[in-house]
Amino acid sequence: MAKDRRLYAKFDINMDEHAKVIMLSDEAFRALFESTFYARRQLTDGFLDERIVLRKWGEKVANELSSNDPAKPSWVKVDGGWQIRDFGEHQTTTADIQAKREAGRLGGLAKASKVLAGATADAKHLPSNTLAKTETETETNTSFPTPETQTLFEEEKKPRKKPSTKIPDNWKPTEEHAKRARAKNLDVNQLAEHFKLHAETHDRRAANWNSAFTMWITKAQPKQATAWG
Repeated sequence: MAKDRRLYAKFDINMDEHAKVIMLSDEAFRALFESTFYARRQLTDGFLDERIVLRKWGEKVANELSSNDPAKPSWVKVDGGWQIRDFGEHQTTTADIQAKREAGRLGGLAKASKVLAGATADAKHLPSNTLAKTETETETNTSFPTPETQTLFEEEKKPRKKPSTKIPDNWKPTEEHAKRARAKNLDVNQLAEHFKLHAETHDRRAANWNSAFTMWITKAQPKQATAWG
C-alpha cells in the first residue's frame, strides 16, 4: 500500500462546542479552520499575512476571530498580520519537520555505517587469497557493500550548496514559468505574488530563485490558486 503523504491538521473533536467557537459566524468558523489548513500547507507556523487575510476572509472575519475571547482569542493581531493562537502546541511546525528530516538523515547514515562495518568484519574471516582479491576490487572500484550505503556516503561527501541571497526586489517569473503554470491551469502572477510574499515573510535565502519558483509551481495545486484569487 502506498504511503499516505498528505498533510494533516489536528483539531479537538469538541472544538466546535468551545465557548469562543460556538458563537462564531459561519464565515469566521470556516476561516478558523481554513487558516489552519493554509498555515500547515505554506509552513508559516501559524502566521497569517495581513494581505492574505484581507483577501481570503476579510477584515470583519479577522476582527471577529481576534476578539472572540477577551483573554485568548483564536487569532492574535501581530506586526504584519495575525497569528493563530497556540499553533505550535497543536500543529506540526517547520522546526518539527526539519528535526524529523535531520533525524532520518542521521539514522540512514548510522545504518549505512553499520552495514559497512559488518561487511568489513565478514571480510576478515575470508581466506587470505579471497581477502586480497576483495581489497583489490575495493581499491579499484571504490564500491560500498550495497547501493543504499553507497548513495548515502556519496551524498554525505558532496558539498552542500547553501542558500545565499534574499529574493531580489525586481525578481519576476520567466516565460518558462508562465508555460509551466498554464500547463497546470494556474495563474503565474498570483503564484509569483504569493511566492515573493512567502519568501519575504520568512526571510528565505536561495542560490537560484528561478529554480526555487519552478519547484513552487511543481508543488502548487489548482485549488490553491483558486483560493488565493
